[in-house]
Amino acid sequence: MQNFLNVGKPWFVTITLALLVFSCSKDNDNDSTQDVALTQTEVKTVLKTNDVLSVADGVLTDLFQNGQAGKSAKAVECYLAEYTDTGFTVTFDNCSIDGSENLNGSLSAEYIMGEMSSSISVTFTELSIGGYILSGTRTYTFSNEQTSSVEYNVTSEMSVTLPDGTLVSETGTKTIGIVFDELLENASLTIDGEWVVTVDGDTYSVNVTDLLETNIGCEYIAKGVMLLSKNGLQVSVDFGDGTCDNTAVLGYPDGTEEEFTLKD
Repeated sequence: MQNFLNVGKPWFVTITLALLVFSCSKDNDNDSTQDVALTQTEVKTVLKTNDVLSVADGVLTDLFQNGQAGKSAKAVECYLAEYTDTGFTVTFDNCSIDGSENLNGSLSAEYIMGEMSSSISVTFTELSIGGYILSGTRTYTFSNEQTSSVEYNVTSEMSVTLPDGTLVSETGTKTIGIVFDELLENASLTIDGEWVVTVDGDTYSVNVTDLLETNIGCEYIAKGVMLLSKNGLQVSVDFGDGTCDNTAVLGYPDGTEEEFTLKD
């Protein structure tokens, strides 16, 4: 496992940073007044799914950093972890890591080494995070090459039960790019991909048509466009021209545009 840690740690630690930046999107609670198939409330639910999964990524990174060569059992106040050469398993007991929401349930991770790339496949088993229950698998695949930029894939087959009992699932792959220089604050982040979110039987297809982009110093998605489709109808979410601000524009099929806030 030591080789995997040496190769994967710089990039895997950055995964959380990238996903947390791209998960900050929230809109207000007011439904659109347009008679369309997709409302702001539905957009909010889709974005919230990514938000919750990113919290899980943050927990995973903390665990990954605690890994060590050889087989080791580690018991701390919050969880019991078993590390091996090929991965680790963790069981939580209604506790918190570094100020996170309370955690309950378990997860297991498997390292997969390749000549050109490495990956970590993580299975969540009814992992409860602040009232959200996660089950399924997320796989992170990244290049072994350490250069001034990196691109990696996050493939999800996940289900999330919301506190109100709503069942949400996400499947698909997101490609995340990171370009950085000697100063980390100047790093830029991009996200591309297509994925599907299902909410209580309603299916939403997400397609990034213009790369979503931002800088490390900005807490919002600052640029790019994604399309959100349901039953053949779609809206666009335009995050802007690169200006770091708390707004995006929702575009409806009839040409109407509506500005909304990304984070309350």
